[in-house]
Amino acid sequence: MPYTTLVFLSRKPGTTPEEFRNYYAGSHMPWFRELAGSHFPVRHIQRYIHRTEGPINYGNTQRNPSTPATIFFGSQAEFDYDVVVTLEYKDAAHFEASYKFIQQPDIAAKVAADEERFLDRGQTRCVVLGEIIEMTAP
Repeated sequence: MPYTTLVFLSRKPGTTPEEFRNYYAGSHMPWFRELAGSHFPVRHIQRYIHRTEGPINYGNTQRNPSTPATIFFGSQAEFDYDVVVTLEYKDAAHFEASYKFIQQPDIAAKVAADEERFLDRGQTRCVVLGEIIEMTAP
């Protein structure tokens, strides 16, 4: 049974949403996929928060003073991260092996050094997903 986590990532202060996306998708993830090898998840999906640049103030936050999220319910502060990442592993054992791999001091140091280029690492959040119920259009 797949083992899935959601990770909420925020860009480093001074980094634009575009710079963040370009580095994360174009540099960090290809590098990390090679580093992780068999420890890489079977699926890695990046879903970016839609942001609109401009002077319109919808309760903007310090992190996003001119790039508010397009929200329907909630506040800007609740959507101050930049991307929601879905990581899907073959099973819990695959996740545990992957997590153990990235916690090795030499690997963790390499990952942290690269993440410092674009992430506000103190804002990173991760949660394990449980049961999946899917509905489709009739």
